[in-house]
Amino acid sequence: MVWNTQQLLMQVETTTVATRRLSGFLRSLADQLEGTKELLSSDMKKDFVMHRLPPYFMGDGTELLTQGGKLPRLNSIVSLQFKDHIILTVGPDQDRSDEAQEKMVYIYHFLKNRREIYMVGNEEIESHGLCFPFSHVDALKQIWNSSVIPVKDLKLTTDERKENLVLSLWMECLIQVI
Repeated sequence: MVWNTQQLLMQVETTTVATRRLSGFLRSLADQLEGTKELLSSDMKKDFVMHRLPPYFMGDGTELLTQGGKLPRLNSIVSLQFKDHIILTVGPDQDRSDEAQEKMVYIYHFLKNRREIYMVGNEEIESHGLCFPFSHVDALKQIWNSSVIPVKDLKLTTDERKENLVLSLWMECLIQVI
């Protein structure tokens, strides 16, 4: 497909012919995409965040990535940190290979990417992120869409799940207790 695009762009033709060819190519591409059962956009997002972006911080950044302040509890109010540096995505459970894969919620960030190796696409780079059951998606959306939110108001079935969710996010330095 890349070769076809290069050929199309490098040809010297009239505008009408070039437009017709480009339109045909884009129709063909759209047909191929529509025929795909499921795009693995979560994999693309993960690759982008893990390999293509420099870390958020300059220097060693350890002062930004240490848990400070109070431990989040049920009566805490929390706020998302570094919202522009975190991606929330839904995808199949990567730990299960059977056909009955459950959907999971993945959170990836590039806060801990190493500046000297970003853009190399090395698959051995440690992945920075979290994985939650799909039942946590509404609670995570609440956190993402609110400037601050009480932990007790999160849309999860038990207080223990609410505390575990915010503790996991706090340990990854993604939220702070207000």
